[in-house]
Amino acid sequence: MAGPKRRFFLEGEEGEARGNRRRATAKGGARRPLRYPHPVRIAVYCSDCMERIELPPPSTLAAGEVSCSSPSKKSSIAFSHSDAVRRAEGVDRCSRCSSTAFYVQKDFDQRLGCAILALGAALALLAAWRFGGIWLVPVLLAFAAFDFVLARRVPPVVICYRCDTEYRDVPDAGGYKAYDPHIAERDAEVRTVRAMNP
Repeated sequence: MAGPKRRFFLEGEEGEARGNRRRATAKGGARRPLRYPHPVRIAVYCSDCMERIELPPPSTLAAGEVSCSSPSKKSSIAFSHSDAVRRAEGVDRCSRCSSTAFYVQKDFDQRLGCAILALGAALALLAAWRFGGIWLVPVLLAFAAFDFVLARRVPPVVICYRCDTEYRDVPDAGGYKAYDPHIAERDAEVRTVRAMNP
């Protein structure tokens, strides 16, 4: 009998402590910000050969240089992470070009997405031709449901407008806006072709 009573007493103490913390927060008490459990993963692109280069974890190296593997180019790319990026709290400044303009999209190869849509349309037309036009809509709906589930499972990636640097595992990535061509036209200085590889 002593064991359950002791356990109940400890749970009561913990509940009271939680209540005190909630009341302190409601009264304007300082609350320590939560730290995101995963460090931000950053990838840059070489302006000459378009090679994708992963940067070292921001928590281990705040600034430095990386080089591409092209034997003829050997371009070096300097980077410097902001305090927010090093603490894995978000992306407020680009580690490569110091720009503050970012957009978010799904971390998925867009060419593969277009291929899936084309395959769905082709199979829908084939089903309509082989089994009758009544199968056109069900096949299209099935591919639409598959695309919806796939889009929900693919994580987002935050991208710099100016230099195409990619930031993965960014906390609250939904707070960034989607791609805006007007901002891209204003801020783009280095055009690169990204191969969206996770």
